[in-house]
Amino acid sequence: MAAVWEYDRFYAFMRPYVDWTSRLCFRSVRIEGRDRIPADGAILFAPNHCAAMMDPLLVLQLYKGPVAFGARSDIFANPLMAKVLRFLRIVPIARERNGMSEVAKNFAVIDEIVECLGHGVPFCLFSEGTHRPERGMMPVKKGIFRIARKAADELDVPVRIVPVGIDYEDFFQGQRRMCIRVGEPIDIGAYVAQRPEATDAEIYSSLCKELRERILALIGRIPERRHDRIGRRILLLVLSLPLFLLCGVLSCLIWIPDLILTAIQEDKAWAYTTHFGCRFLLPVLWPFHTVFERLRNDYCDLIDDLKTR
Repeated sequence: MAAVWEYDRFYAFMRPYVDWTSRLCFRSVRIEGRDRIPADGAILFAPNHCAAMMDPLLVLQLYKGPVAFGARSDIFANPLMAKVLRFLRIVPIARERNGMSEVAKNFAVIDEIVECLGHGVPFCLFSEGTHRPERGMMPVKKGIFRIARKAADELDVPVRIVPVGIDYEDFFQGQRRMCIRVGEPIDIGAYVAQRPEATDAEIYSSLCKELRERILALIGRIPERRHDRIGRRILLLVLSLPLFLLCGVLSCLIWIPDLILTAIQEDKAWAYTTHFGCRFLLPVLWPFHTVFERLRNDYCDLIDDLKTR
């Protein structure tokens, strides 16, 4: 099986289409602080985790080249799924709940991650260890720091953890605004060197707190939408009703399956991943569905504003 850092022609061919589809799931995608991503050394992206597979797709917006990811090991149980995840440059990372025999496999995985970093391919690990479609963050796990520490010991380059804030206006409804913000990197070698008397436990505890604070500062900052101009909005939406109905009919092969799948999902954090999948499979219907969904959101927003007046 090919290493996650190795060049793959099909991956490179599909990447622009995947990035484009990801952006089309939102009304707007804003990226702030891209210049904070180091131009050299080893890079570990550490984002918050709100929306299942949509989050890694958004991390890809930050970096033109390939990015490898870590995911919980139990989703690799199916051999076919394991091959697909491997193609997507995702490696399995076991948690303590999976049993010590599975956790022991992490040593080989971490070696592969360090090798990946050594070949100039960034690695992304969601530092909370799980996802939830809510504002804020759960406690940060120390796994990413162990990887960074090992990489700093073995690689002759700076190793930096880059905080990333993925900020959704709405966690479930498509065609809403979102922003990806990059924070100031943490140079793991310099951080440890500045604390010569600290134990590993103290260093990891301090790093967990520091990273969580940096990510929290990057989220929850999308401005509230405007609630004024009611009369003008009513007129425009009445005039656009024929267009809304036409685009709804022409894009029904996207929004009907999307509606059904999101309704039956137990884990609602997969909503945006479902939106992405339905668009990915039917690109010819994108223009109609985008217009339909944006107008639908405008109608819903207008109704909410009229209720509150």
